Amino acid sequence: MSFPRLSVEQGLPCKTCHINPTGGGMRNEFGNYSVALNELCLPQTKEFALKRYKKPRLSESLTFGFDMRYLIFDDGRVFRMQNDLYLSSEPMKDFFYQLRFWENGISENYGILYFDKQKYSVKIGRFTPVHGLRVEDHKSYIRDRVGDGSNTYIDGVSFGAEFVGNNVTIELFNPDGHAMFAVHGYRMGELGAVGYLAGASLRFSEMDNGTTGRFADTRSLFGSLNYDRFTVQSELNFVGNSSDTLAFYVGLTTRLEYGLYFISEYNFFDGDRNIASGADENVRVSLQVYPISFIEVRPSYTFYTQGYRKDDSDFFLQFHIGY
Repeated sequence: MSFPRLSVEQGLPCKTCHINPTGGGMRNEFGNYSVALNELCLPQTKEFALKRYKKPRLSESLTFGFDMRYLIFDDGRVFRMQNDLYLSSEPMKDFFYQLRFWENGISENYGILYFDKQKYSVKIGRFTPVHGLRVEDHKSYIRDRVGDGSNTYIDGVSFGAEFVGNNVTIELFNPDGHAMFAVHGYRMGELGAVGYLAGASLRFSEMDNGTTGRFADTRSLFGSLNYDRFTVQSELNFVGNSSDTLAFYVGLTTRLEYGLYFISEYNFFDGDRNIASGADENVRVSLQVYPISFIEVRPSYTFYTQGYRKDDSDFFLQFHIGY
């Protein structure tokens, strides 16, 4: 799982809480204990969780994690979103090897080496390409329709660097014999009482001339602002060789209490940047509850305002266990 909003709220880069320096997937021990137990846990149950918390460590060099996520619809249908087990080995300081297992075997595996107090990194193996905000909803327009939906793992190499407050990642892939190059960068800081995160992602691909297909060319701008209990985050994507496809997202998270959040989101997608010929659009409101840090219960209501499902709606309950 991944919460881009926590980066701007805490003023910390993604690698502070995740094994993967670009965020998502397995948490490290700091992310599981210091952040999750303090941010993602109701105050009423925090003492109970602290007394019974166990470290995710199998040995001195081996740790584990997991993500199990389901959607339960109001008509009784159940959809399994995620069922992953993580193993991470650190055979020597600042070198990690990570595996992600799902029902069909190993989906993600890579080795990563950090340098100079984790300011620099090299990652080689099979992993998800970095792009924009890693919002939780893998089917959101800014993820699924730019080729970064669920279970998207390809072989490549990634170079990361942190300098003068900037975090930059360069990645190289060769899916199906087509070269793909991506660069992703962001900066975070504070302007008085307001925290901010601002960044951009670029991806260029030989696949289908970079216009259509699984990995089209993309140009993305994203950012987030935080003030006290309120965090807004947004992303704008232009997809395709000629930037003829547009995907937009904005979300507002209000912390009612630690472990209890009200989330409102807006998604927009236009395949040819001509609204008259059709576009998809929806709004969603959710209540996110963490009884304890690794259990999430999230009832959500989605209303479709444009597209083939116009005036239709969905109500579902998301149940997630992640550690």
